[in-house]
Amino acid sequence: MSDSGFDRLRPRGAKTTGVAPLRVDPQGRQSLYSVGDQPPAPGAVTVACSSCGAESLVTPRQLVALSLPSVHLPFVKRGHSSWMRCPACDRRTWVKVSITL
Repeated sequence: MSDSGFDRLRPRGAKTTGVAPLRVDPQGRQSLYSVGDQPPAPGAVTVACSSCGAESLVTPRQLVALSLPSVHLPFVKRGHSSWMRCPACDRRTWVKVSITL
């Protein structure tokens, strides 16, 4: 043990050997806390409502629960071709259902 109370500090002017240089990590902490538009995972179902304009991600099981009873007219009505309950506004309206492959 040394006489001074600062025995863990390096003396001034001493070379630092074995210390890694400071590196900038572009995929590091900033990417953990950043919010960006990411595509939905494969197999995810997106429901876009024509009334409230919200897009909701639902599981296939939730889609079955939302779509009972429903009407689907994909060849007659373009765009929002399914008449079912919207998960965002909870109203029966025309929605667009898309599955991510």
